[in-house]
Amino acid sequence: MALHGQRVAAVVLILAIGLVFVAVLGYLGVAVFFAEVMTRSKRRRVQGTPDDLGLRFQDVQFLTSDRLTLNGWFMESPGARATVILIHDRGGTRADAEQGLLQLQADYVRRGFNVFGFDLRGRGESSGRRDHLGATERLDVQAALAYVRRRAPQAPIVLHGFGFGAALAIEATPRASDVAGVIADSPIASMRDLLAYEHRRVPDHLFVVACWLARRLFGGDADALAPIDVVDQISVPVLFIHAQADDVVPESHTLNLAAASLNDRHVVWVHHDFRGHCAYYRRHPREYLDRCMEFIDRIVPARLLSPLPAPRTMQAG
Repeated sequence: MALHGQRVAAVVLILAIGLVFVAVLGYLGVAVFFAEVMTRSKRRRVQGTPDDLGLRFQDVQFLTSDRLTLNGWFMESPGARATVILIHDRGGTRADAEQGLLQLQADYVRRGFNVFGFDLRGRGESSGRRDHLGATERLDVQAALAYVRRRAPQAPIVLHGFGFGAALAIEATPRASDVAGVIADSPIASMRDLLAYEHRRVPDHLFVVACWLARRLFGGDADALAPIDVVDQISVPVLFIHAQADDVVPESHTLNLAAASLNDRHVVWVHHDFRGHCAYYRRHPREYLDRCMEFIDRIVPARLLSPLPAPRTMQAG
């Protein structure tokens, strides 16, 4: 009888260990799934070129410091007063139609600016397979700045970023002495905070494990991109733009960045009673461009060569 009881106890113990093992494997499997989702590249095709808007441009390929090939285009304006580098959002491209980036680039060229648009790694036509959550995309912005310095060395630089791209622009500026100012449309204050917002229904303990696995398995570091930690090091003016009802990047990201900057040269423009993420230019191109030009006029001397055309109103597609 005692021997039988020992055998039963041993079987129960083995079953319990097996169940724990299966539960741990299942937990890790779910965590790996979330880590993969976090770092999955949101690659989309580049739809349209400046030629569609009657603008001359040059296709460009350039290398990052980790030897990745990025694709972009450069539009030159004779006697340009500055070069605007557009940095698209996390899931977009240099010609993002939902945010009207191609038309915005055309508007800048017609107002006397050089414009450089490019695809971040893993997006559009650039190399790369993963979204690294800003850990390596920062190298893309550094490479874009280096290219523009070679191409137009005398012109000051204005960074105009959207969402994820706005966060990258803020991060790059303290180390870029030739950047005259930043236009940050709906910037991310902290990638970890944004991921926590995106996965707010995931238990905290599972989220922490998923972030750790994202870094270990896929090279995506949730803590690498945190403009909130460097914004107080920016001495040049920043124009923060955000919609009050942004369901992708909450308005609090911009408000926290502005509060942490301690710079009275920065400007915060919040679209009250407007819903959307990086969508204000597409809906209200004239007002948006006027505000951007007002900001740029304060930081870059005007060198306009011809009358300014009115921006074209775009219809939602």
